[in-house]
This record gives sequence, C-alpha cells and structure tokens, in this order.
Amino acid sequence: MAMQYLGFPVEEMQKKLDNARALMEAQDLSGLLLTATANYYYFTGIRKLADWATFTRPVFLLLPRKKEPVLYVQNFGYPECRSRSFVQDIRSFPDLMTTPLEGLVSIMKELDMDKGKVGCELGYEQRMDMPVAAFLQLKDMLPNAAFVDAAQLLWQLRMVKMPYEIECMREANRIAAAAFESCFTSIHEGMTEREVARKLVASMAEHGADLPGFIIVISGTGNYDRISARPTDRIIRKGDLVWIDAGTTYKGYWTDWCRAGVVGKPSEEQRRLQAIIHETTMLGVQTVAPGVPVGDIWRACEKSMLAHGLPWSFDCGRAGHGVGLQLTEPPTIAPEDDTLLQPGMVITCEPGYCNDIGCFDIEENVLVTETGYEVLSGARRELYEIATDC
Repeated sequence: MAMQYLGFPVEEMQKKLDNARALMEAQDLSGLLLTATANYYYFTGIRKLADWATFTRPVFLLLPRKKEPVLYVQNFGYPECRSRSFVQDIRSFPDLMTTPLEGLVSIMKELDMDKGKVGCELGYEQRMDMPVAAFLQLKDMLPNAAFVDAAQLLWQLRMVKMPYEIECMREANRIAAAAFESCFTSIHEGMTEREVARKLVASMAEHGADLPGFIIVISGTGNYDRISARPTDRIIRKGDLVWIDAGTTYKGYWTDWCRAGVVGKPSEEQRRLQAIIHETTMLGVQTVAPGVPVGDIWRACEKSMLAHGLPWSFDCGRAGHGVGLQLTEPPTIAPEDDTLLQPGMVITCEPGYCNDIGCFDIEENVLVTETGYEVLSGARRELYEIATDC
C-alpha cells in the first residue's frame, strides 16, 4: 500500500530531499522540524484534510541531515499517510488533547536532532502549526539543540519549482482561465456579488479544481478601492464594472489573477484605463528573465504608470509576488527584495489603479524559463461585456 496514491514523481520527491540535505550540510543543520502543511506536503505528498481550519492533530516531519526522515502523525491520519507519503517511516501518536512532546523528543534523539542546529519555520512568511507553548517546552526538553530559522533554506528550495510542480501550475491556470471565461459569459445584471462568486466557484469545480482558493468580487461606485473584499449581497447594475480576483488550486498549487467586465457596454474611459494597465502589466512581464532582479519588474511598471499620468500607489504594496503551494510566496516584486529570478520560479505581475469608475488590474501568472518567460494565466484581458436585462 506504500505510496499507492503518491501524486508526484518519486524521482522529483527524492531530488527535493537531496537538495534539502545539501543545504543543511552547507548551513551545518542537524535537521529540519517542519509542521506547516505547505512544507511537509512539499517533501511527503501528504496534506491535512482541512489545512488551518482545524488545529487538532498536528503533523510533524522530522527531516535529518543524514538519516531517513520520519513523518509523525496522529492515529486518525496514519492510514492516509501510509498510502500517499513519499516518506516511508511513518509513526503515529494517540494524543488528541495535547502535543505529543515525549514522542517527538524520542524521535529527534533517534535522528540525532537533539543537538546542534535544528531548522524550524520561524522566519519570513513561515508559520509553525503547533502551539507556541508546546514549542517552548520542546526547546526546554532538548537543551543541547539550538532551534534556528530555516525560512531562507525553505524558500530557496520552494521558490524554484520542479518540472511536475510546473505542470500542476499550468493545469491550475488552465482551470482558472476556463472558469473566468464561463463566469463572465454567464452572469448578468440583477445578480448579487455572492451569486457571481458562486458561478465562478461552480465552474472551477466543473473544470477540475481541487478547491476554489479565494474569491474577491467588487462592483459599483464607492467600492473599487475595496481590493481585498469578500463578495456581498450588492446587486450588479448596468454600468457597473465587476472586478474579480480569484485563485484556484490543483494538487495543492495555486493560481492568483484577476479579470473584469462591465454590465452593458464599457465606457471609452474604462476601455482606455484597462488598455493602459494591460500595457503596463505586459511591460513588467517582458522584463522577466533569469538573473533579473525582481525590483526591475516593479521599476518597469512604475515607469509606465507615471508615463501615462497615473499614480504609482496601488495599495497592495507591491507589483506582484511568488505563487506555488501558497497563494502568495516570496519573492515580493518590489525594490526592497533583492531576489534574482531563476528558471522555474512562478511569479505574478499586477500593477493596478482604482478610481470611481472601476478597479483596473489584470494580474498575470508568469513562469521564468531558461530564456525568458511564459505567461501561464489566460482568459480575456479586455473588459468583458456582461449581459443586461434589456
């Protein structure tokens, strides 16, 4: 039954482990203690049934530098792990009301992770999925171990996608494109924002998504600066620009992009602003190539916006970000981030502008290739014409 349902090529899973060990060797770590779903999924192929929706039954991946890794799970999850996990040493604990610290300490001693530096999810855009009090107690139980931040190591691994990861992201983007197209061509005046969102969610599922990741729908004057809004019961009316920012997942890999339409015919000004944002976005995308600092994408977008007389002050605070097993990942497309693009990275480019006639943002998902870039996102960049009642 071992690995019967492993969803990734064994050779790629082994390469991830080998790469992690090389980095641990270079940084003199005795091992990694991983608890966040995206991190242990990356190495094992196992995900929690409802990530971050329940804090019961934590999962621990102990990945030593020299010995074989151990996946430590609550009894409830053991059969699923046995059938899917790349890591073959799977152990379980019965505890449901407390963190199984004694068992964790015992395994760490067995793996020589009770001394030296142990890398944990302590830093930039990382979170531990175990109680802080339990982690502090674990540190007290292992006085000869120094628990250090492994965020840089983890992002060094995860920012550059393996070939099968890229194929998963291509499929996620295909699903998202089909869902956006279906949604915008089937919604109409008189629907609520919630109904629009349900149309998109249903289409995502129909086209093969694991889950809808998130849905933002905004419409109508006075609402266009609500760029992180949940859909409401507001009814869309003729003349409204309806902007949707949404992500879907396929085998755990995310998309993140947005498209828009107008109920009826877009005005000339709406078309003009949409065209400017499309031009600006593509200037940013065309900057993408191996070795390019991510800040150059920001600067290309800034130059274009200012040349068109538009303010460079979109409130999301950046012109894009990485995407993968999480909706947003490093790098951050901003001058403060000194990351150099590498083949296999997947990033977004999303300069935007909001005023009282719309939110103009045409986010793209972009793969860094050996020679330049590939746009993974799809669907219509021009404003859709949403059906009216008349």
